[in-house]
Amino acid sequence: MYNHLIPLQKRHYTAASDVLTNSFIDNPMFVYFFPVPQKRRKILKMTFPIVIQVLQSNGRLYVTSENVEGLFCVTRHGEKTKIGKLFLAFAACVFRLPQFFFHLSFVEFMRKASRLQPANATLSYYKKNFNDFLMVDSVCVDPAHRHQGHMTEMMKAAVAETKRSKTFCLLQTETIQNVRIYQHLGFSLVKEVKSDQIPFSTYVLIYDPFGITNVVT
Repeated sequence: MYNHLIPLQKRHYTAASDVLTNSFIDNPMFVYFFPVPQKRRKILKMTFPIVIQVLQSNGRLYVTSENVEGLFCVTRHGEKTKIGKLFLAFAACVFRLPQFFFHLSFVEFMRKASRLQPANATLSYYKKNFNDFLMVDSVCVDPAHRHQGHMTEMMKAAVAETKRSKTFCLLQTETIQNVRIYQHLGFSLVKEVKSDQIPFSTYVLIYDPFGITNVVT
């Protein structure tokens, strides 16, 4: 399934962080949190190295090649957290917090974050009602390498694991263009989360070839 991809290693961290920054710099959620472009780029460059470590504490990250044109994370809900990696991520977070909040008001950040609860609640529904499924997160391709099939290559690997495991796969995105790509690969849009307080929609998609989620209504 993942033979054509490479598990993310330490040697990839810098390039992976840069790809995440370049890919998500115009993401509606990050624009919402950090509206000033220069400040947004600084914050994302500080944040994504920590995000990578957090993702690795729960899931598996893959890059497209040693050139890291793109990457994504696959998490199996129900698997144990890797405590050592989570501790390293926590330590890095504590170290960077002063820099982070130098660029951003903590109160303002928490106020904005609280408005995202409806989108989080949708994923929580599946976590509460199902014990074993896949979640795909942080799917990204560097803008310089888009339209070369990298996203399709990564997502087809996740689809293949979903079929082999006889389970289903969830993801969410804030970009309508990505919704169309995921639908082309067999995902279905199950919910568009809107709010008058948030200037963007969150789209929750599912790939469920065995109809598992139809059992719970």
